[in-house]
Formats: sequence, structure tokens, C-alpha cells
Amino acid sequence: MSQFISLLPPTASLPTSYDRTKLAADQPARDIPTTFKDAMTVRERVFVEEQGVPLENEFDDDDPRSFHWVVYASVGTSSCGSSGGSPLSSGTPDNFESPPPQEERRQSDPTANRVAVGTIRLVPPPHPPHPAPSDTHKLDNSLRAPATASLAKGTPGSEPYIKLGRLAVLPAYRKLGLAALLTRTALDWAAQNSNQILSPPRPEEVELARVEGRDEDLDSWSGLTLVHAQVHLEKFYNRFGFVKDEDMGEWDEEGIMHIGMWLTLKLRE
Repeated sequence: MSQFISLLPPTASLPTSYDRTKLAADQPARDIPTTFKDAMTVRERVFVEEQGVPLENEFDDDDPRSFHWVVYASVGTSSCGSSGGSPLSSGTPDNFESPPPQEERRQSDPTANRVAVGTIRLVPPPHPPHPAPSDTHKLDNSLRAPATASLAKGTPGSEPYIKLGRLAVLPAYRKLGLAALLTRTALDWAAQNSNQILSPPRPEEVELARVEGRDEDLDSWSGLTLVHAQVHLEKFYNRFGFVKDEDMGEWDEEGIMHIGMWLTLKLRE
């Protein structure tokens, strides 16, 4: 089995074209990118079918403005996923070995079938406030709440940050390092493309802010990254440098306990 990864940038048409009450395979609109439907197919299998998240909550207001990665397996007719191991309820492999990150990895095989087997998304700023410790709520699907700028200066999240989420791998393809591959690919891309995540202020804006003494009000992304991780995946994210935020505590999201973890990427642009 070989695999490659496809990246889909933010898609402005999704709010009007995607019907959150229907499965990805049943979407009537023709302008929905195939990569996004593939991502949703994987998410439906893992989060809706396995973990019990209501279908109408899986597509949210962050999806149109997010960057989505989908990993595809090229599987020959004689090797259909038999090496994938047994299903895991977490939606991620328990083998944390991370293959070398590549934006796209292909192996030509005219008899192979391309199958979407994993996905992850990156949500750029802004974000609603973090869930309170011991809170119980549904998947965050709205930006109507105040953004993170309302937090006190110097606290995690008071500066612009990105958020990784919706990491999912199909059961038959776990234990292959695909969750690690997706996570590393997204992090590496972010470190090299900060201008696409949050455009830096124009020179005239910088000068005006300096003159008016409000330099701190200028938003720029400096590498701060958040995950809302399922509790049992803390060690998985530790491998990438994420550290648990003890002040955020634990909260119930769609019946699954979560924690917040932070990482500051070293930008390489």
C-alpha cells in the first residue's frame, strides 16, 4: 500500500452548498470539492458512526475557513487494507512512529484504487472562548462567541493561534502511522505558510499603530497552536511537543472527555 496527501484550502462556497443533514455521499450540490467530501466521509465513519456524534453537528462553521488534509491509500486489488490491524475506538493509530512528512507521496500503480482513509483540519484565527473546566457541550460550530482577543494579555490564547482538529483515520488503516503523518504534515505546512494563516499587517498599519502607541493591537500569528485532544491521546500529541494546559481542565464534548494542549511552532518562512 502507498499513500499520498491532498490539501484543500478554505472554500467560501461551503456554507451554502453543503447540507449538514446529509451524508457526504448524498450531497446534491456539484460545487463541493471532492477532497472535502472525502474528508467528511472519513469523519462520518469515525465520529458519527463510531463515536456517536450527531451527523448535523459534524459539519460546522469552521469547515469553510479551514485548511483540510486528506490521506489517500492506493490499494491494489490483492492488498485491500488487510495490513491495517484491528479497529481502535480512538480514531487514531496506537503506533506513534511518524513517517517523514511530505505534501504528497505517490506510487504509480495502474491497478490500484484510491481510498480516502484519514483526515485532519487546521482552523485559523479567530476562535471562540475555550470551554470551561467540567463543561458539557456539543461540538464547537459557531464563531458567534467573542474571539480570543478578549483574553488577558500573556495568557495562552491571548495572541492569535491556530487549532488542529477533526483528526480521524479509518479503522482498517490504523497502526500505520497515518495520524502522525497527517499531524506532522499540517504542522510543517503551517510553519512554512504563516502568511496564508494570518496575513501580516501592511507597513502603513504598522507605522500608524507605532505612532498611536498601540503596537500590541496588531494581530500576527507567531506559531501558537492548540489542540482540543481526547484525553487518551495526550501522549500522542506530546510526541509533537504539545503540552497540556492544566488551567483548561477537562470538559465533555459530545460525550467524550477533552483537554487543551499548546505548542509554539518555529516559523520557517
